[in-house]
Amino acid sequence: MSKAFRLVSFFVSLLLAGTLLAGCGTKEKPKESGKAGQQATEIKIGAIHPLTGNLAYEGKAIRNALELAFEEVNAAGGIKSLGGAKLKLIDGDNQGSPEKAVTEVQRLVKEGAVILTGCYTSSATFAATQEAEKLKTPFVVTIASAPNILERGFKYSFRVQPNANVFAKNFIDYMKELVTPDIKTAAIMHEDTLFGTTFADYIEKHIGETGLKLVARVPYSNQSPNLTAEINKVAAAKPDILIGTGYYRDQTLMVKTLKEQKVKVKAIIGIANGAFSDPKFIDELGKDAEYIMDVNYCHNPKNSKSKEVMEKYQQKYGSPLSSHAVYGYVVGKLIADVLERAGSTDKEKIREALTKTNFADHILPNKEIRFNEAGENVNAAGVITQIQNGKKLVVYPGEYAEAKLIFPMPQQ
Repeated sequence: MSKAFRLVSFFVSLLLAGTLLAGCGTKEKPKESGKAGQQATEIKIGAIHPLTGNLAYEGKAIRNALELAFEEVNAAGGIKSLGGAKLKLIDGDNQGSPEKAVTEVQRLVKEGAVILTGCYTSSATFAATQEAEKLKTPFVVTIASAPNILERGFKYSFRVQPNANVFAKNFIDYMKELVTPDIKTAAIMHEDTLFGTTFADYIEKHIGETGLKLVARVPYSNQSPNLTAEINKVAAAKPDILIGTGYYRDQTLMVKTLKEQKVKVKAIIGIANGAFSDPKFIDELGKDAEYIMDVNYCHNPKNSKSKEVMEKYQQKYGSPLSSHAVYGYVVGKLIADVLERAGSTDKEKIREALTKTNFADHILPNKEIRFNEAGENVNAAGVITQIQNGKKLVVYPGEYAEAKLIFPMPQQ
């Protein structure tokens, strides 16, 4: 064999070996596309609530319920369509301020949040959703009832709970069924921000449909340390029922002052009341809380999963699961469902998945969660709860009731 032939054979052998090695490398390289090839990561969810200030009690409860929902999702394997990605809660503190809510939206988006949620007060949520829309970031409202939040043609904002008009309409419809001939007049006391004013406007306009006459409308600041003057106005009007809309601290103060002044009414009824549906209200007022009613969001007492969630929350945080915290938990589970269906952290795909929501695995006294073009949950509705023997119970409508409504309330 010639020396030239041997050299040619050597170089051909090297070339073939290189080709085979290259081919083997291609086969062994892991896939980078497709769900099967995606590695588990963290998905950041920004939650903006009042964690300090006079609304911190409510804000922390919602935040904690979100955390519980995310922990359950992560323990069950995370978002499976994203390779088991874990949900990471990033907190924002709006302190009840619209301006602060906006800066928290900006901060959380910069930190990588692909979905936002919040904000408890309607005014803060109004501002936060507007900023989220500018940044094209999906926003799922935990608690905030003002209708105009979703009356601006936004594409990225969605709300699970009933808005104020739905709550107020629920109240009107329920009173049509419940009002008796001996109950003829009503007064409303409401905090004077967007939240309380929205409800009061609707009630003032529609209460005649129930057969009741509105004899007093008394607004107040939710930061007021004293409501004696406002209760005196109610007393002078002598209503048969008192309607209350506000937050925990101010509505608790309202009832305490009513009792101290010995003002007698035949019923006290809240609408989306931050106090009357909160377990802490019962502990704080004792027998003075008895028979107080509320048209509000709530858990479904006939759903066995509700009891399980409430027990977990009590064990983890040392307090009962409040009605507004129920929505924090449900929104947390909804976000997981949306991400699972989106199979992506791309905000546009997440938004698209939100529009196609049909989420029935929840603990609300409603049918499945589905959003209309405005982002409102078409099946959202409130129920009537009443405090009886130191417990808050669902009493109306009948399909969700766990006790019989006592109306009007016995005079003590």
